[in-house]
Amino acid sequence: MEKRIGIIGFGEMGKRHALEFREATCGMISVAGVVEPDDLKYQQGCEWNQFQVPRFKTIAELLEQAKPDGILIASPNFMHYENLRELKDFSNPILLEKPLDTTLENIVRIVRFAREHKGIILVDHVMRYAPIMQEAKRMIEEGKIGKVCSFEFTQRMDAGAMYHTFRRSIAKGGGHMIEKATHDLDVALFLTGAMPESVVMISRRQLYGGTRPDDLCCSGCPDILKCSSANLSHRSAADNFKDIDVTNDLCVFAKEVDVPDNESCLIQCSGGIFGSYSHNYFSRQSGRSRTYEIIGTEGALFIEMAAAPDFQGVIHYYPRNLEGKTDIRKYHYFGKIHYNGGPYLARHFHSLMTGAETQPYTTVAQAFLAEALGLAAMESAKAGRFVPLAEIVPDDLKDILNGGK
Repeated sequence: MEKRIGIIGFGEMGKRHALEFREATCGMISVAGVVEPDDLKYQQGCEWNQFQVPRFKTIAELLEQAKPDGILIASPNFMHYENLRELKDFSNPILLEKPLDTTLENIVRIVRFAREHKGIILVDHVMRYAPIMQEAKRMIEEGKIGKVCSFEFTQRMDAGAMYHTFRRSIAKGGGHMIEKATHDLDVALFLTGAMPESVVMISRRQLYGGTRPDDLCCSGCPDILKCSSANLSHRSAADNFKDIDVTNDLCVFAKEVDVPDNESCLIQCSGGIFGSYSHNYFSRQSGRSRTYEIIGTEGALFIEMAAAPDFQGVIHYYPRNLEGKTDIRKYHYFGKIHYNGGPYLARHFHSLMTGAETQPYTTVAQAFLAEALGLAAMESAKAGRFVPLAEIVPDDLKDILNGGK
């Protein structure tokens, strides 16, 4: 059954989802229309999808004229709450791009909105859907590593989509503990089954930022051939990597850049589980984007999420006291980012729109836990101490810290 969606924000994520959703569902999800105020972004989105998408000036106009079966909010992070509140009378499923928003105030507003809203709100925590993560979860639930004790998650990237785009500013992106790390924090909670309790973090901006003009782009910079952080790639939908867009090329040394590029935190969770998370954006690991290790009383899982050139993930299972025995499982991404989780999320969204499924797999409450953890980490970096999540979460939402919805 074909379902038509409306997209709010037809920039980087909006245009990517439009193409991926159509391909993942064999055309069962089509685009009824988009709201995108930026003419250039709209045109680039149409070129990316290779057809002229209907365009509307306002969300109200999109709802009234296109009558979509579902809505995707893919606007810049700091606009999510403002966009969502315009859908208060919309009863069809809503897919909200992560993070929920950029500030604790608006994130809390979204959680409260979701609790009152009568329709389904699904959050795009796409990595939970990835086959490699589903297999890791199954292995843990089957008791392969015994009782979960600890975890160590690491992400190493280059400037890429994080410093050549609006995400380079805390005001617009929220900071990488909200914009980027919430993928990893959400997966950590998903795999371990733990609830976060407190966190401490060291946070530094050690390379990016500077005195260059905020509107300077690599393509117009006289130093482009001398700059090791310049974006020299300009892929499009015609390339092999259909859901990767690296055409953004804002200068990483602009005055606006205030997001830390090197952070590491320690996390205390329920059940005695503890762990660490670190990310760095100027020293990429060759062939890897992320590495996760989950340690239990009977063994450990070491998960590698590879980047170019292999584009496949590997789970290494190490049973305790069985030296030399390793179970290795490999997963190909088929040219998709987020480890091929997107097609599964797209099909789930379609099922929610048709009524074949009635419960979102990735919820607002789950997203709130990961984002509250990220916000508490940012607060701890300022305070120089462990910060309990209960210290920053409002009283009416504290039940989420104990598994509430």
